[in-house]
Amino acid sequence: MNKIKFGTEGWRAVIAEEFTSENVRIVAQAVAGHYRAAAKGRVTMAVGYDTRFLSDRFAQAVSEVLAGNGIRVLLSRGIVPTCAVSRYVKDRRLPAGIMITASHNPPIYNGMKVKAHYGGSATTDTVAKIERRLGRAPVRRLDGEAAASRLIQTVDMIPTFLKGIRSFVNLPAIRRSKLCVVVDSMHGAGGRYIEQLLSGGRCRVETLRAGRDPLFGGGAPEPVAKNLIALRQRVRRQAGVGIANDGDADRVAVIAPDGERLHSGVLLCVLLDYLVRVKGQSGSIATTISNTVMIKRMARDLGLKVTEVPVGFKYIVERMLKENVLIGGEETGGIGIRGYLPERDGILNGLFVLEAVAVQGRSLGALVSDLRRRYGDWHSDLQNFHLTPSKVDRLFDALARWHPARVAGLRVRQISAMDGVKLTMEDDSWLLFRRSGTEPIVRIYAETLRRSKLPALIRAGVSLAHAS
Repeated sequence: MNKIKFGTEGWRAVIAEEFTSENVRIVAQAVAGHYRAAAKGRVTMAVGYDTRFLSDRFAQAVSEVLAGNGIRVLLSRGIVPTCAVSRYVKDRRLPAGIMITASHNPPIYNGMKVKAHYGGSATTDTVAKIERRLGRAPVRRLDGEAAASRLIQTVDMIPTFLKGIRSFVNLPAIRRSKLCVVVDSMHGAGGRYIEQLLSGGRCRVETLRAGRDPLFGGGAPEPVAKNLIALRQRVRRQAGVGIANDGDADRVAVIAPDGERLHSGVLLCVLLDYLVRVKGQSGSIATTISNTVMIKRMARDLGLKVTEVPVGFKYIVERMLKENVLIGGEETGGIGIRGYLPERDGILNGLFVLEAVAVQGRSLGALVSDLRRRYGDWHSDLQNFHLTPSKVDRLFDALARWHPARVAGLRVRQISAMDGVKLTMEDDSWLLFRRSGTEPIVRIYAETLRRSKLPALIRAGVSLAHAS
Protein backbone atom coordinates (compact mmCIF):
# COMPACT_ATOMS: atom_id res chain seq x y z
CA MET A 1 0.00 0.00 0.00
CA ASN A 2 2.93 2.33 0.56
CA LYS A 3 3.51 2.03 -3.19
CA ILE A 4 0.04 3.39 -4.01
CA LYS A 5 0.43 7.12 -4.52
CA PHE A 6 -1.83 9.50 -6.39
CA GLY A 7 -0.02 11.89 -8.73
CA THR A 8 -1.15 15.01 -10.57
CA GLU A 9 -4.12 13.08 -11.99
CA GLY A 10 -5.10 9.87 -10.26
CA TRP A 11 -3.01 6.77 -9.55
CA ARG A 12 -0.84 5.15 -12.23
CA ALA A 13 1.55 2.23 -12.02
CA VAL A 14 3.08 -0.61 -14.04
CA ILE A 15 0.69 -3.47 -14.74
CA ALA A 16 1.46 -6.65 -12.76
CA GLU A 17 4.02 -4.85 -10.61
CA GLU A 18 2.18 -2.21 -8.57
CA PHE A 19 -0.96 -2.03 -10.69
CA THR A 20 -2.46 -5.38 -9.72
CA SER A 21 -6.03 -6.52 -9.17
CA GLU A 22 -5.33 -6.61 -5.42
CA ASN A 23 -4.12 -2.99 -5.33
CA VAL A 24 -6.93 -1.87 -7.62
CA ARG A 25 -9.40 -3.34 -5.15
CA ILE A 26 -7.65 -1.62 -2.23
CA VAL A 27 -8.01 1.75 -3.98
CA ALA A 28 -11.63 1.00 -4.93
CA GLN A 29 -12.36 0.17 -1.29
CA ALA A 30 -10.90 3.52 -0.20
CA VAL A 31 -12.99 5.36 -2.81
CA ALA A 32 -16.10 3.47 -1.74
CA GLY A 33 -15.42 4.23 1.92
CA HIS A 34 -15.02 7.94 1.23
CA TYR A 35 -18.22 8.34 -0.78
CA ARG A 36 -20.30 6.09 1.48
CA ALA A 37 -19.21 8.17 4.49
CA ALA A 38 -20.07 11.42 2.70
CA ALA A 39 -23.47 10.25 1.44
CA LYS A 40 -26.79 10.56 3.23
CA GLY A 41 -28.52 7.85 1.25
CA ARG A 42 -27.95 5.32 -1.50
CA VAL A 43 -24.84 5.89 -3.62
CA THR A 44 -24.56 5.33 -7.39
CA MET A 45 -21.24 5.66 -9.23
CA ALA A 46 -20.12 5.41 -12.86
CA VAL A 47 -17.14 3.31 -14.00
CA GLY A 48 -15.46 3.51 -17.41
CA TYR A 49 -12.33 2.19 -19.08
CA ASP A 50 -10.04 2.85 -22.03
CA THR A 51 -8.22 0.69 -24.62
CA ARG A 52 -5.35 -0.44 -22.39
CA PHE A 53 -4.45 -4.02 -21.59
CA LEU A 54 -6.91 -5.47 -19.03
CA SER A 55 -8.70 -2.12 -18.53
CA ASP A 56 -12.08 -3.86 -18.84
CA ARG A 57 -11.07 -6.45 -16.24
CA PHE A 58 -9.83 -3.79 -13.83
CA ALA A 59 -13.10 -1.88 -14.33
CA GLN A 60 -15.01 -5.04 -13.44
CA ALA A 61 -12.85 -5.49 -10.31
CA VAL A 62 -13.59 -1.90 -9.24
CA SER A 63 -17.30 -2.43 -9.86
CA GLU A 64 -17.37 -5.57 -7.71
CA VAL A 65 -15.77 -3.73 -4.78
CA LEU A 66 -18.12 -0.76 -5.10
CA ALA A 67 -21.07 -3.16 -5.23
CA GLY A 68 -19.66 -5.02 -2.23
CA ASN A 69 -19.98 -1.74 -0.33
CA GLY A 70 -23.62 -1.38 -1.33
CA ILE A 71 -22.92 1.12 -4.12
CA ARG A 72 -24.94 0.83 -7.31
CA VAL A 73 -22.58 0.79 -10.31
CA LEU A 74 -23.22 2.06 -13.83
CA LEU A 75 -20.46 0.29 -15.77
CA SER A 76 -19.62 1.38 -19.30
CA ARG A 77 -20.69 -1.11 -21.93
CA GLY A 78 -17.47 -0.50 -23.84
CA ILE A 79 -14.37 1.66 -24.22
CA VAL A 80 -14.98 5.36 -23.50
CA PRO A 81 -12.96 8.59 -23.32
CA THR A 82 -12.38 9.88 -19.81
CA CYS A 83 -14.66 12.87 -20.38
CA ALA A 84 -17.51 10.51 -21.25
CA VAL A 85 -17.40 9.34 -17.63
CA SER A 86 -17.16 12.95 -16.43
CA ARG A 87 -20.16 13.98 -18.56
CA TYR A 88 -22.16 10.96 -17.42
CA VAL A 89 -21.46 11.74 -13.75
CA LYS A 90 -22.55 15.36 -14.16
CA ASP A 91 -25.65 14.72 -16.27
CA ARG A 92 -26.89 11.83 -14.11
CA ARG A 93 -26.14 13.80 -10.92
CA LEU A 94 -23.93 11.08 -9.51
CA PRO A 95 -21.53 11.75 -6.62
CA ALA A 96 -18.51 10.36 -8.48
CA GLY A 97 -17.09 8.16 -11.20
CA ILE A 98 -13.96 6.11 -11.74
CA MET A 99 -12.06 5.85 -15.01
CA ILE A 100 -9.54 3.07 -15.64
CA THR A 101 -6.75 4.62 -17.70
CA ALA A 102 -3.10 5.58 -17.58
CA SER A 103 -3.74 8.47 -19.97
CA HIS A 104 -0.59 9.16 -22.04
CA ASN A 105 1.76 6.75 -20.23
CA PRO A 106 3.49 3.84 -22.03
CA PRO A 107 1.47 0.63 -22.56
CA ILE A 108 2.98 -1.16 -19.54
CA TYR A 109 1.05 1.27 -17.29
CA ASN A 110 -2.54 1.46 -16.20
CA GLY A 111 -4.27 3.69 -13.70
CA MET A 112 -7.40 5.09 -12.06
CA LYS A 113 -8.89 8.58 -12.16
CA VAL A 114 -11.61 9.78 -9.80
CA LYS A 115 -14.20 12.21 -11.17
CA ALA A 116 -16.38 14.25 -8.82
CA HIS A 117 -20.07 15.21 -9.00
CA TYR A 118 -19.37 18.39 -10.98
CA GLY A 119 -17.87 16.39 -13.86
CA GLY A 120 -14.20 17.11 -13.22
CA SER A 121 -11.14 15.79 -11.44
CA ALA A 122 -11.49 15.18 -7.73
CA THR A 123 -9.95 18.01 -5.71
CA THR A 124 -6.70 17.75 -3.78
CA ASP A 125 -8.67 17.53 -0.54
CA THR A 126 -10.83 14.66 -1.80
CA VAL A 127 -7.81 12.74 -3.08
CA ALA A 128 -6.05 13.19 0.29
CA LYS A 129 -9.10 11.80 2.10
CA ILE A 130 -9.17 8.78 -0.22
CA GLU A 131 -5.44 8.17 0.29
CA ARG A 132 -5.89 8.22 4.07
CA ARG A 133 -8.41 5.38 3.76
CA LEU A 134 -6.07 3.08 1.83
CA GLY A 135 -5.87 -0.22 3.72
CA ARG A 136 -7.90 1.00 6.68
CA ALA A 137 -10.82 -1.29 5.93
CA PRO A 138 -10.86 -4.83 4.51
CA VAL A 139 -11.86 -5.07 0.88
CA ARG A 140 -15.54 -5.93 0.53
CA ARG A 141 -16.28 -7.53 -2.79
CA LEU A 142 -19.58 -8.74 -4.17
CA ASP A 143 -19.15 -12.32 -5.41
CA GLY A 144 -21.46 -14.18 -7.72
CA GLU A 145 -22.95 -13.12 -11.05
CA ALA A 146 -26.53 -13.12 -9.80
CA ALA A 147 -25.69 -10.97 -6.76
CA ALA A 148 -23.58 -8.57 -8.82
CA SER A 149 -26.32 -8.13 -11.42
CA ARG A 150 -28.52 -6.45 -8.81
CA LEU A 151 -26.01 -3.66 -8.23
CA ILE A 152 -23.90 -3.57 -11.43
CA GLN A 153 -25.64 -2.35 -14.57
CA THR A 154 -23.93 -1.86 -17.93
CA VAL A 155 -24.79 1.39 -19.70
CA ASP A 156 -23.91 3.18 -22.92
CA MET A 157 -22.25 6.48 -21.93
CA ILE A 158 -21.47 7.66 -25.46
CA PRO A 159 -24.86 9.22 -26.42
CA THR A 160 -24.70 11.49 -23.33
CA PHE A 161 -21.09 12.37 -24.13
CA LEU A 162 -21.79 13.28 -27.77
CA LYS A 163 -24.93 15.22 -26.83
CA GLY A 164 -22.81 17.40 -24.52
CA ILE A 165 -20.35 18.16 -27.33
CA ARG A 166 -23.13 18.94 -29.81
CA SER A 167 -24.67 21.40 -27.36
CA PHE A 168 -21.39 23.30 -26.96
CA VAL A 169 -19.59 23.28 -30.33
CA ASN A 170 -20.95 24.90 -33.49
CA LEU A 171 -20.62 21.72 -35.54
CA PRO A 172 -22.72 23.03 -38.48
CA ALA A 173 -20.21 25.87 -39.00
CA ILE A 174 -17.36 23.37 -39.20
CA ARG A 175 -19.29 21.08 -41.54
CA ARG A 176 -20.03 24.01 -43.87
CA SER A 177 -16.34 24.89 -44.09
CA LYS A 178 -13.94 23.37 -46.58
CA LEU A 179 -11.47 22.42 -43.87
CA CYS A 180 -9.34 19.34 -44.37
CA VAL A 181 -8.95 17.69 -40.96
CA VAL A 182 -6.69 14.77 -40.08
CA VAL A 183 -7.27 13.12 -36.69
CA ASP A 184 -4.78 10.86 -34.91
CA SER A 185 -6.47 8.89 -32.13
CA MET A 186 -3.18 7.12 -31.30
CA HIS A 187 -5.06 3.79 -30.85
CA GLY A 188 -6.79 5.32 -27.83
CA ALA A 189 -10.34 5.95 -26.69
CA GLY A 190 -10.87 8.86 -29.11
CA GLY A 191 -11.62 6.44 -31.94
CA ARG A 192 -13.58 8.07 -34.78
CA TYR A 193 -15.74 10.41 -32.72
CA ILE A 194 -14.52 13.62 -34.40
CA GLU A 195 -15.05 12.05 -37.82
CA GLN A 196 -18.53 10.93 -36.76
CA LEU A 197 -19.49 14.35 -35.39
CA LEU A 198 -18.39 16.16 -38.57
CA SER A 199 -19.83 13.77 -41.15
CA GLY A 200 -22.31 14.98 -43.74
CA GLY A 201 -20.80 18.33 -44.71
CA ARG A 202 -18.12 19.85 -46.94
CA CYS A 203 -15.46 19.45 -44.28
CA ARG A 204 -13.25 16.41 -44.98
CA VAL A 205 -12.07 14.29 -42.04
CA GLU A 206 -9.59 11.41 -42.06
CA THR A 207 -8.73 9.40 -38.94
CA LEU A 208 -5.39 7.71 -38.32
CA ARG A 209 -4.78 4.95 -35.75
CA ALA A 210 -8.46 4.74 -34.83
CA GLY A 211 -8.46 1.06 -33.91
CA ARG A 212 -7.73 -0.40 -30.48
CA ASP A 213 -4.17 -1.50 -29.86
CA PRO A 214 -3.18 -2.05 -26.20
CA LEU A 215 0.47 -1.66 -27.26
CA PHE A 216 -0.27 1.67 -29.00
CA GLY A 217 1.89 0.73 -31.97
CA GLY A 218 4.90 0.18 -29.74
CA GLY A 219 5.03 3.68 -28.27
CA ALA A 220 3.19 5.81 -25.75
CA PRO A 221 -0.15 7.45 -26.67
CA GLU A 222 1.25 10.88 -25.82
CA PRO A 223 0.54 13.58 -28.43
CA VAL A 224 4.02 15.13 -28.51
CA ALA A 225 5.81 16.01 -31.76
CA LYS A 226 8.02 12.89 -31.94
CA ASN A 227 4.95 10.62 -31.71
CA LEU A 228 2.98 12.47 -34.40
CA ILE A 229 5.32 12.25 -37.39
CA ALA A 230 2.78 10.55 -39.69
CA LEU A 231 0.08 13.06 -38.71
CA ARG A 232 2.36 16.04 -39.28
CA GLN A 233 3.40 14.74 -42.70
CA ARG A 234 -0.22 14.12 -43.74
CA VAL A 235 -1.31 17.58 -42.59
CA ARG A 236 1.60 19.25 -44.37
CA ARG A 237 0.77 17.49 -47.66
CA GLN A 238 -2.90 18.47 -47.46
CA ALA A 239 -2.43 21.94 -45.91
CA GLY A 240 -5.08 21.03 -43.39
CA VAL A 241 -5.43 20.94 -39.60
CA GLY A 242 -4.32 17.99 -37.49
CA ILE A 243 -5.88 16.94 -34.18
CA ALA A 244 -4.35 14.30 -31.91
CA ASN A 245 -5.67 12.92 -28.64
CA ASP A 246 -3.87 10.94 -25.96
CA GLY A 247 -4.86 7.46 -24.78
CA ASP A 248 -8.00 8.47 -22.91
CA ALA A 249 -8.72 11.47 -25.17
CA ASP A 250 -8.72 14.15 -22.47
CA ARG A 251 -5.68 15.96 -23.90
CA VAL A 252 -5.30 17.51 -27.33
CA ALA A 253 -2.50 18.45 -29.68
CA VAL A 254 -3.12 20.50 -32.80
CA ILE A 255 -0.98 20.50 -35.94
CA ALA A 256 -0.89 23.68 -38.04
CA PRO A 257 -1.00 23.49 -41.86
CA ASP A 258 2.81 23.71 -42.06
CA GLY A 259 3.18 20.62 -39.85
CA GLU A 260 4.09 22.47 -36.64
CA ARG A 261 2.73 21.00 -33.42
CA LEU A 262 1.37 24.06 -31.67
CA HIS A 263 2.17 24.63 -28.00
CA SER A 264 -0.87 23.98 -25.80
CA GLY A 265 -0.61 27.51 -24.41
CA VAL A 266 -0.84 28.91 -27.94
CA LEU A 267 -4.01 26.88 -28.46
CA LEU A 268 -5.41 28.34 -25.27
CA CYS A 269 -4.69 31.82 -26.66
CA VAL A 270 -6.38 30.97 -29.98
CA LEU A 271 -9.50 29.93 -28.07
CA LEU A 272 -9.30 32.85 -25.64
CA ASP A 273 -9.13 35.31 -28.53
CA TYR A 274 -12.15 33.64 -30.14
CA LEU A 275 -14.14 33.58 -26.89
CA VAL A 276 -13.46 37.25 -26.08
CA ARG A 277 -13.21 38.98 -29.43
CA VAL A 278 -15.75 36.98 -31.46
CA LYS A 279 -18.15 35.53 -28.88
CA GLY A 280 -18.00 38.55 -26.54
CA GLN A 281 -17.28 36.58 -23.36
CA SER A 282 -15.21 37.59 -20.35
CA GLY A 283 -13.82 36.11 -17.15
CA SER A 284 -10.54 35.13 -15.56
CA ILE A 285 -7.86 32.73 -16.83
CA ALA A 286 -6.24 29.86 -14.95
CA THR A 287 -2.90 28.52 -16.12
CA THR A 288 -0.31 26.14 -14.75
CA ILE A 289 3.09 27.47 -13.69
CA SER A 290 4.74 25.69 -16.63
CA ASN A 291 2.57 27.27 -19.33
CA THR A 292 3.61 29.95 -21.81
CA VAL A 293 4.06 33.65 -20.99
CA MET A 294 1.94 34.44 -24.06
CA ILE A 295 -1.15 33.80 -21.93
CA LYS A 296 -0.19 36.43 -19.36
CA ARG A 297 0.68 39.01 -22.01
CA MET A 298 -2.59 38.42 -23.81
CA ALA A 299 -4.56 38.63 -20.57
CA ARG A 300 -2.95 41.98 -19.73
CA ASP A 301 -3.89 43.27 -23.16
CA LEU A 302 -7.51 42.13 -22.70
CA GLY A 303 -7.72 43.37 -19.10
CA LEU A 304 -8.37 39.90 -17.73
CA LYS A 305 -7.14 38.41 -14.45
CA VAL A 306 -4.69 35.48 -14.60
CA THR A 307 -4.27 32.95 -11.79
CA GLU A 308 -1.19 30.73 -11.89
CA VAL A 309 -1.51 27.29 -10.27
CA PRO A 310 0.72 24.23 -9.73
CA VAL A 311 1.07 21.62 -12.45
CA GLY A 312 -1.93 19.27 -12.58
CA PHE A 313 -5.33 19.87 -14.11
CA LYS A 314 -7.04 19.32 -10.75
CA TYR A 315 -5.68 22.74 -9.73
CA ILE A 316 -7.31 24.29 -12.81
CA VAL A 317 -10.54 22.55 -11.79
CA GLU A 318 -10.33 24.00 -8.29
CA ARG A 319 -10.05 27.53 -9.72
CA MET A 320 -12.96 26.88 -12.11
CA LEU A 321 -15.10 25.83 -9.14
CA LYS A 322 -14.18 28.89 -7.06
CA GLU A 323 -14.31 31.76 -9.55
CA ASN A 324 -15.55 32.84 -12.95
CA VAL A 325 -12.80 31.19 -15.03
CA LEU A 326 -13.45 31.60 -18.73
CA ILE A 327 -10.70 29.21 -19.80
CA GLY A 328 -7.94 27.30 -18.06
CA GLY A 329 -5.13 25.13 -19.29
CA GLU A 330 -1.91 23.26 -18.73
CA GLU A 331 1.10 23.05 -21.03
CA THR A 332 0.58 19.34 -21.74
CA GLY A 333 -2.64 19.75 -23.72
CA GLY A 334 -5.40 19.91 -21.12
CA ILE A 335 -7.86 22.81 -21.54
CA GLY A 336 -11.15 23.52 -19.77
CA ILE A 337 -13.73 26.03 -21.00
CA ARG A 338 -16.58 27.64 -19.04
CA GLY A 339 -20.02 26.40 -20.02
CA TYR A 340 -18.96 22.83 -20.75
CA LEU A 341 -17.47 21.04 -17.73
CA PRO A 342 -14.70 21.95 -15.28
CA GLU A 343 -12.73 19.29 -17.11
CA ARG A 344 -10.35 18.80 -20.01
CA ASP A 345 -11.73 17.07 -23.09
CA GLY A 346 -9.39 16.56 -26.03
CA ILE A 347 -12.18 15.78 -28.50
CA LEU A 348 -14.21 18.87 -27.59
CA ASN A 349 -11.14 21.13 -27.57
CA GLY A 350 -10.01 19.91 -30.98
CA LEU A 351 -13.47 20.63 -32.37
CA PHE A 352 -13.57 24.05 -30.70
CA VAL A 353 -10.29 25.01 -32.42
CA LEU A 354 -11.91 24.01 -35.72
CA GLU A 355 -14.94 26.14 -34.85
CA ALA A 356 -12.69 29.16 -34.21
CA VAL A 357 -11.08 28.66 -37.62
CA ALA A 358 -14.35 28.03 -39.48
CA VAL A 359 -16.35 30.89 -37.94
CA GLN A 360 -13.60 33.45 -38.46
CA GLY A 361 -12.90 32.29 -42.02
CA ARG A 362 -9.14 32.46 -41.51
CA SER A 363 -6.54 29.73 -41.50
CA LEU A 364 -5.16 28.42 -38.23
CA GLY A 365 -1.72 29.57 -39.34
CA ALA A 366 -2.97 33.12 -39.79
CA LEU A 367 -4.61 33.17 -36.36
CA VAL A 368 -1.42 31.93 -34.69
CA SER A 369 0.76 34.39 -36.63
CA ASP A 370 -1.39 37.29 -35.39
CA LEU A 371 -1.02 36.13 -31.79
CA ARG A 372 2.76 35.80 -32.11
CA ARG A 373 3.01 39.23 -33.67
CA ARG A 374 1.09 40.76 -30.78
CA TYR A 375 2.43 38.77 -27.82
CA GLY A 376 5.73 37.31 -28.92
CA ASP A 377 7.02 34.09 -30.48
CA TRP A 378 7.97 32.06 -27.41
CA HIS A 379 10.38 29.11 -27.46
CA SER A 380 10.36 26.41 -24.77
CA ASP A 381 12.09 23.19 -23.79
CA LEU A 382 11.73 20.46 -21.16
CA GLN A 383 14.42 18.11 -19.91
CA ASN A 384 13.79 15.18 -17.53
CA PHE A 385 16.52 13.92 -15.21
CA HIS A 386 16.37 10.55 -13.48
CA LEU A 387 18.10 10.93 -10.12
CA THR A 388 18.11 8.90 -6.94
CA PRO A 389 15.60 10.13 -4.35
CA SER A 390 18.44 11.41 -2.16
CA LYS A 391 19.89 13.43 -5.06
CA VAL A 392 16.46 14.89 -5.80
CA ASP A 393 16.22 16.00 -2.17
CA ARG A 394 19.74 17.49 -2.26
CA LEU A 395 18.92 19.41 -5.44
CA PHE A 396 15.82 21.01 -3.96
CA ASP A 397 17.68 21.80 -0.74
CA ALA A 398 20.26 23.60 -2.89
CA LEU A 399 17.52 25.37 -4.87
CA ALA A 400 16.01 26.68 -1.64
CA ARG A 401 19.31 28.45 -0.95
CA TRP A 402 19.92 29.53 -4.56
CA HIS A 403 19.26 33.23 -5.11
CA PRO A 404 21.19 34.18 -8.25
CA ALA A 405 21.22 37.75 -9.54
CA ARG A 406 21.52 36.51 -13.12
CA VAL A 407 20.94 33.29 -15.05
CA ALA A 408 22.20 32.84 -18.61
CA GLY A 409 23.07 36.53 -18.63
CA LEU A 410 19.53 37.59 -17.73
CA ARG A 411 18.68 39.45 -14.54
CA VAL A 412 16.41 37.46 -12.21
CA ARG A 413 13.27 39.42 -11.35
CA GLN A 414 11.34 36.93 -9.23
CA ILE A 415 11.71 33.51 -7.58
CA SER A 416 8.61 31.42 -6.83
CA ALA A 417 8.37 28.21 -4.79
CA MET A 418 4.69 27.51 -5.47
CA ASP A 419 5.45 24.27 -7.36
CA GLY A 420 9.15 23.50 -7.36
CA VAL A 421 11.36 26.54 -7.95
CA LYS A 422 10.69 29.00 -10.78
CA LEU A 423 12.97 31.89 -11.71
CA THR A 424 11.46 34.64 -13.85
CA MET A 425 13.86 36.97 -15.68
CA GLU A 426 13.72 40.62 -16.62
CA ASP A 427 12.36 39.89 -20.13
CA ASP A 428 9.75 37.37 -18.88
CA SER A 429 11.98 34.38 -19.74
CA TRP A 430 11.82 31.71 -17.05
CA LEU A 431 13.45 28.55 -15.71
CA LEU A 432 11.52 26.00 -13.62
CA PHE A 433 12.60 22.98 -11.57
CA ARG A 434 9.89 20.48 -10.54
CA ARG A 435 9.78 17.09 -8.91
CA SER A 436 7.81 14.33 -10.57
CA GLY A 437 4.84 13.39 -8.42
CA THR A 438 5.43 9.64 -8.79
CA GLU A 439 9.07 9.01 -9.81
CA PRO A 440 12.57 10.21 -8.77
CA ILE A 441 12.65 12.55 -11.76
CA VAL A 442 13.46 16.26 -11.88
CA ARG A 443 11.83 18.20 -14.69
CA ILE A 444 13.64 21.31 -15.92
CA TYR A 445 11.54 23.69 -18.04
CA ALA A 446 12.57 26.90 -19.77
CA GLU A 447 10.92 29.47 -22.02
CA THR A 448 12.25 32.58 -23.71
CA LEU A 449 11.48 34.98 -26.55
CA ARG A 450 15.01 34.64 -27.87
CA ARG A 451 15.59 31.16 -29.27
CA SER A 452 19.35 31.66 -28.89
CA LYS A 453 18.91 31.99 -25.11
CA LEU A 454 17.03 28.70 -24.68
CA PRO A 455 20.08 26.36 -24.61
CA ALA A 456 21.83 28.61 -22.07
CA LEU A 457 18.80 28.56 -19.75
CA ILE A 458 18.53 24.78 -19.93
CA ARG A 459 22.30 24.39 -19.41
CA ALA A 460 22.08 26.51 -16.26
CA GLY A 461 19.43 24.17 -14.89
CA VAL A 462 21.26 21.02 -15.95
CA SER A 463 24.52 22.21 -14.36
CA LEU A 464 22.79 22.70 -11.03
CA ALA A 465 21.12 19.28 -11.27
CA HIS A 466 24.45 17.55 -11.99
CA ALA A 467 26.18 19.38 -9.16
CA SER A 468 23.71 18.16 -6.54
